[in-house]
Amino acid sequence: MFKIDVDNINGKTESLYVYGEDSILTELEANNVLVNHSCRQGHCGSCILKLVKGDVVHQECLVPLSQGEILACQSRPVSDIKITTKI
Repeated sequence: MFKIDVDNINGKTESLYVYGEDSILTELEANNVLVNHSCRQGHCGSCILKLVKGDVVHQECLVPLSQGEILACQSRPVSDIKITTKI
């Protein structure tokens, strides 16, 4: 089980506990954490998050990402992570 700490736009940190079997986007939605998204296939880039700490497995995507950025729809945690919705 992994912990996902989410720094949201309100300046608060929410902690979620997940098994890492689903994408970060799916895990966030299951815990009522809203993240912009559209295609769920790594094509649109609307679900970009900043990975503050920890490690994820990131599937291939068509969106160019900067250092520390992940697509929530294409990544799964492989350790405890901290992400922020503020880019």
